[in-house]
Amino acid sequence: MNSFSDFLKQLWQRLGSMSLAIVLLMVLSIASVIGTVLLQNQEQTDYLQQFGPLWYWVFRSLGLFDMYHTWWFQTLLGFLMLSLTACLWRNVPKMLKEMRSRKVTINERSRNRMELQKKWQLDGAVSPDELEQRFRKRLYGWEFKSSEENGEHVIRADKGRSHKWGYISVHSAILIVLVGGWISVQFGFRGNMAVPEGKMEHSISFLKGTETVGMDMPFEVRCNSFEIDFFPTGAPKEFRSNLTIIDEGKEVLTSDIIVNEPLFYKGVYIYQASFGDGGSDVSFKLFHMDGSQKTRIIKTAVYKTWNDPETGVSLEVTDFRPYNVENVADPGEPRKFKDIGPSVEYVIRGPSMKPVKVKSYMNPFVDGHGHNQGSWLMVSLTGDAKDYQSVGLGLDLTNPDEWRLFHAFIVHLSEVQGKADEKANFTAFKKAMADVYGDNPPENIQDIGSRTVQAVNLIPQLPWPVIPMLEDYSHVYYTGLQLAKDPGMNVVWVGSAILVIGLCIMFYLPHRKLWLVIRPEGETTEVELVGMTNRNQIAFKQTFNDLFTKLDEDFTRS
Repeated sequence: MNSFSDFLKQLWQRLGSMSLAIVLLMVLSIASVIGTVLLQNQEQTDYLQQFGPLWYWVFRSLGLFDMYHTWWFQTLLGFLMLSLTACLWRNVPKMLKEMRSRKVTINERSRNRMELQKKWQLDGAVSPDELEQRFRKRLYGWEFKSSEENGEHVIRADKGRSHKWGYISVHSAILIVLVGGWISVQFGFRGNMAVPEGKMEHSISFLKGTETVGMDMPFEVRCNSFEIDFFPTGAPKEFRSNLTIIDEGKEVLTSDIIVNEPLFYKGVYIYQASFGDGGSDVSFKLFHMDGSQKTRIIKTAVYKTWNDPETGVSLEVTDFRPYNVENVADPGEPRKFKDIGPSVEYVIRGPSMKPVKVKSYMNPFVDGHGHNQGSWLMVSLTGDAKDYQSVGLGLDLTNPDEWRLFHAFIVHLSEVQGKADEKANFTAFKKAMADVYGDNPPENIQDIGSRTVQAVNLIPQLPWPVIPMLEDYSHVYYTGLQLAKDPGMNVVWVGSAILVIGLCIMFYLPHRKLWLVIRPEGETTEVELVGMTNRNQIAFKQTFNDLFTKLDEDFTRS
């Protein structure tokens, strides 16, 4: 039993040791740096793409993608809290006792080891009480205590005796901050909510470890409206949501939120985090590639897939943007930003077709000089938006006459097959132009002609049975909200305030101690002044020397 008791005592002392606390703090600091540099709770596909399969599985096995919820981080945090508790438990009573009771006397050996010491040899018998009064008079605001022992009259003066509250406060504050962080990790949450304009939502989603989990809120959030302002470059300047909180079927709160100005309700902060398309209705005009000049309008919506029973093609609409600001200046010229109109992103699939990601623009591209370059697409064969490549179709598909001219030109080109020279091509184009425009061709027929030739060389090479182009839309945004509950935040703030106070006490309230030792020796009186401090030795040395000078005047005058 004694051995087990001794073991527990040694374990408790070890837990409260400074060396263990430093090691735990260093390990937690390194882990926190990793958790700060490595973004937490992102999509697993993003981690896989960023680090590759090998390091992805290494980091995942260590729990680095959700590090603050891992068992090892929580264990380290618990050991550090236990270590601080043991340290406070063992040392606070000693510090309080030392601050309450001061030992007045100090032996000669200790006095001789002090750097600051001065002595007087006074002639004649001088009353110790008189010397003590003069000593007290020169030290305004100090605390005094006197005692007599072994023929010596000792006066001890202290200033800043409560400095140990600084150490107690700092250690207690760190413990409080850690407890607050633990409370937040265990009982708090931070999740995302997407609310389309005019609709309500009551659940959030967040990544826990490597899985996405959901949580229902005790209230509903309705997005009444969403507004966004842009810089001239097209970057978002400010986005604002007007939200209504509905609790038990009643509207209890309506307010606007913007970035860094959250809404607070029932302990939950609602932040404006992002925005996107909220399921806009879009219409496509399908241009058939079978030579029939056929077009038709189909309707679908963002985040939906439309299947065509006629051609077997499917369109998975993934995004819509009402604005697209691009630099339309030529290379080497000053940048010239212009809104080139709405666009829609979709993935086109079909029989014997490789899925392709496409970004289709509603308007034809007009360059910085005002020249119409025709309709165009951005195509990614990999499905990654980073790999988009521009594909100019040549034709302005918003103009039905150009689609007709294109087909008429192909027909007349087939009639002169075998005579594919410049003259025969020109003749075929004149016939096509007469079929479409008659005797009244448009003024820009030369531009139309060059673009039609471009289209004849490109469009037949597309492997799709139809070309889907954005025709119309009814746009709606969703507001991306982040809902967070941090029950330990106030605890952390309290701990932080105590930490600041404790540090101020430690750095700006040093404990300064002075002893005046009066020792009568027959016809003379020996007086010794010694002092020490725990901080700012240089300033205290000056104070000590000034005091010695003043006391020297008082004592020698007596």
